[in-house]
Amino acid sequence: PPLIMRDTVYCLCEEADQDDIRRSIEDMVAEVQSYVPGYRLKQAVQFEHIGSNRPLRIPEMAGTGQTEFTGLKVSVFLEVEGAAHYLPAYAGNLDIMTSAAMKTAEKIATRMHEGAAA
Repeated sequence: PPLIMRDTVYCLCEEADQDDIRRSIEDMVAEVQSYVPGYRLKQAVQFEHIGSNRPLRIPEMAGTGQTEFTGLKVSVFLEVEGAAHYLPAYAGNLDIMTSAAMKTAEKIATRMHEGAAA
């Protein structure tokens, strides 16, 4: 059977207030839901502390003079179910792309209209 679109987003950041991060993610999910109703958190945001006793070794950071990361790893698990207007509900990847394109086009049109009125 077809699967609903799922994405996992990992972020490495400095130590920060987890409630602030969680709230920010939930706010962004709500904003995306305004134009993609099937966009949602699949489960709670997860946090993992990466301490200096077990740092992540990231070879790609060598250019920065540092190859070890310590801080906070944030994991966000998302699901996107399509609106199923013209495509099946499992086509959330297409739904989010077309919805984002429409939202962007609306913003561009608004700016053009405001510029013409000025």
